Amino acid sequence: MAENRGTQNPISVVNELTQQVNALRTRVKFKTSLMIFIIALLVMVTATLAWFTISGLAGTDGLDLNCTTGNDLRIATSNRGSDVNAYERKVTSEMVDAQLKQNSFKPLSEIKLAPLSTRNASSNVGTRLFLQDGTERTTEGPKNGQFLQFSVWLISSNDTTVYLSDKESESGKGDATKITSDKKNNASQANVVKATRVSFEPEGEATRIYETESRPYASNQTNAFSNISGQTDTNKICTLKASTPKQVTIRVWIEGEDPLCIDNIQSSAFSIQLMFEGKRAGE
Repeated sequence: MAENRGTQNPISVVNELTQQVNALRTRVKFKTSLMIFIIALLVMVTATLAWFTISGLAGTDGLDLNCTTGNDLRIATSNRGSDVNAYERKVTSEMVDAQLKQNSFKPLSEIKLAPLSTRNASSNVGTRLFLQDGTERTTEGPKNGQFLQFSVWLISSNDTTVYLSDKESESGKGDATKITSDKKNNASQANVVKATRVSFEPEGEATRIYETESRPYASNQTNAFSNISGQTDTNKICTLKASTPKQVTIRVWIEGEDPLCIDNIQSSAFSIQLMFEGKRAGE
């Protein structure tokens, strides 16, 4: 065809070349679009593999939990009124178990954490938890032991800002905030610590999500934090008015969107300690 172009009408030659260029552009565009689709598919498959793939197996076979306060703070698993002295320095697993029983939730010894995520939550991120298929488990989850939910009441004799802290209390008995892998866990199961999330929902204030390491796992979970050193807006939990108790709902779950939430961490056990530190207004 190229040999005959010398005798062709110049306009015809231009039209023919234009058609060939457009056809080439179409093929290139198709190949580019296909590659983008393949990459997107691989990303979706990778994200799916972050969840447990064997249904019916639990996230943990044991859970121990303690909450402690420092400075002028006091704590309890019920509202005991405005008398600060009626509250405790520490909430133990036994106290949490008593509240769970009262709410008809499973006790700590029977809780089997399932992979859940707040990814599908358009509001109240950290309070609404979903299965991988998008089914919300906010109500059924704690009843079935798929996640832990309980409440504490914090109080101080002064206007106080409360922080989650890596410091020990005045007694210095290793009670700083930490999530600890059980000694019987193997190296893979120990990663359950990194896949665990704890959310704090203070009455009338924004919910925060604590994780041991900051890693991107869901774009809507912008209220997550891992740094609990010092007293900054990063690890702030709530504010208290003097002698006025505030309810804080606490939830613990295995984050299904976390890359470490795979079959290897199933049947693992861990413990949680939470240290709340107060800073008086004006200090």
